Amino acid sequence: MEWQGKLYPQHMVWVPPTYITDISATVGGFYVGKYQASQPNASSFDDNPDVGDSAAVGTTPAATQFGVPAWRYITLLEARKAAANVGQYIIGTEADKKGWGLSTAADWAALAFIAKGGTMPGGNNANTNPPSDTVTATQKALLDHACNTRSSGWYACLTGTGPTAWSHDGTVNGVWDLNGNMWEWNDGLLMQITTGYPYILANLDNTIARAPVGKSTAVAAGTLTDTDKAWVADAFLDAGGTIYLYDSAGTLHQLATSTPANNSTTLYLAATGTTPASGPYTIVKLIATDITAGMSSGNKILTLRDADADLKHLAIPATSDGTGAAAYGNDGFWFNTDALRAAFRGGSWLDGADAGVFALALSYAPSRSAPSFGFRLRKAL
Repeated sequence: MEWQGKLYPQHMVWVPPTYITDISATVGGFYVGKYQASQPNASSFDDNPDVGDSAAVGTTPAATQFGVPAWRYITLLEARKAAANVGQYIIGTEADKKGWGLSTAADWAALAFIAKGGTMPGGNNANTNPPSDTVTATQKALLDHACNTRSSGWYACLTGTGPTAWSHDGTVNGVWDLNGNMWEWNDGLLMQITTGYPYILANLDNTIARAPVGKSTAVAAGTLTDTDKAWVADAFLDAGGTIYLYDSAGTLHQLATSTPANNSTTLYLAATGTTPASGPYTIVKLIATDITAGMSSGNKILTLRDADADLKHLAIPATSDGTGAAAYGNDGFWFNTDALRAAFRGGSWLDGADAGVFALALSYAPSRSAPSFGFRLRKAL
């Protein structure tokens, strides 16, 4: 990637299609950032050289680099923009430039399921200096001095600097820091106000042409166009017509029942007089299942919704209690239905044993930013 006259490596990991016995389904088939996203010019002593805390990212792209501070103080909406910006700065073919975006809830769940079948990763969740793992204190990483300068009691780590036990597959070629260090916003998993009903990805396609994520090339009253797409006719529609366009401003627009047409590049809104915001977007469907029912926020995961055809690919908790199950790392599940909520996963350097690859929080609005909120890149095929 070339940004401001400099070249930056984008370290991506191919996650191959992998059959998961727990859900009787295959996951994977995408590229994901090897490291948590950072600002391009980040250094061990500067975590926000390109964009200020909680500021609009503008045209700034995200990077995935070894040994730098993760991008912090960013909202879900701005993380989607920084991730989608990457394509315009990539040096390569047209295919190389397309398909960049924020990692999705399905991406994260795929990595968690794969890790569960092999080596559950440790990570920076103990808030110690040097950064370490709560369960295995001998596992340590390099201190993020920029974060520590912000507060002397914060001990985040530099991306990817822990032992190989901190990658999803226990190898140097794996995906790092999924347990702790920074909470990571996930695209394509929102929770409705009051009901606890989730909005989930409208499909699990990982191709550039048909994935339910993208970046608009034009908007108009009642339509959004993305010239990278070739939609399959009625690809997203349920009988109830509960499919929505989640635009770059964070507004949900119900799609018309006739959208999309076969091989079309255009989506049509049910409200024909409304113009969606331009930029990155996600197509989601509303599932009438209360994913908080019978559980208390902050408890630990006992079981997942592995038998639910709609939800099994997303590693969403089904039951929880004060102890949790070792199979899911005794990881925590937090939620709040006071307003629309967006998902982030993994936990932070502050979350101790509650952090882990299955940890899930649906507690904050997509417009919220914090020192421990970050994200990760993905690329469709």
